[in-house]
Amino acid sequence: MAISSAEKIVSLFFSVSRGIKHKLDLSSPFFQLPLAHIETLRLIGEKKRVPMKQVADFLAITPPSATALIDHLAKSGYVARGSGKNDRRAVYLSLTKKGKTVMQKAVLDRCKIFKKLLNKISRKEQLELLNILTELTK
Repeated sequence: MAISSAEKIVSLFFSVSRGIKHKLDLSSPFFQLPLAHIETLRLIGEKKRVPMKQVADFLAITPPSATALIDHLAKSGYVARGSGKNDRRAVYLSLTKKGKTVMQKAVLDRCKIFKKLLNKISRKEQLELLNILTELTK
C-alpha cells in the first residue's frame, strides 16, 4: 500500500518536532513551559491587555481550559488579571515584568533553534516554506 503525501507530511512534522526537542536547552523557558503557554504569553505581550475569551479563541480551547492555563501562568507570576472598565465581570490579562522576561527569552530561544534548522536549506527554500505555512494557516 502506497503512503500518501499527507501521511508523509505528518510523519515529517513529527520528525522535525522531535529534532527541535533534542536541540532545546533544558534551562530555557521554552523547554520548561508548554508551547501553548509560551504562545499565550506572546499573544498577551503583543496586545498588552487581552480578554480571557480571546485566549480561548486563539488556542481553540474551551474557556474553562483557558482559565486553567491562565491560573498556572498567574501562579507562576507571569500574568496579571484585571477587570474591565465597563464590565467588572470581564477578565483582562496582561504580562507581568517576569512574564515579559520569560516570553522574550522563550521567543529568542525558539528563534535560535529554528535558525539552525533553517540554515540547512537555501534562502529560496526558506521563503517557499514560509509561503506554504502561511497558506496552510489561512
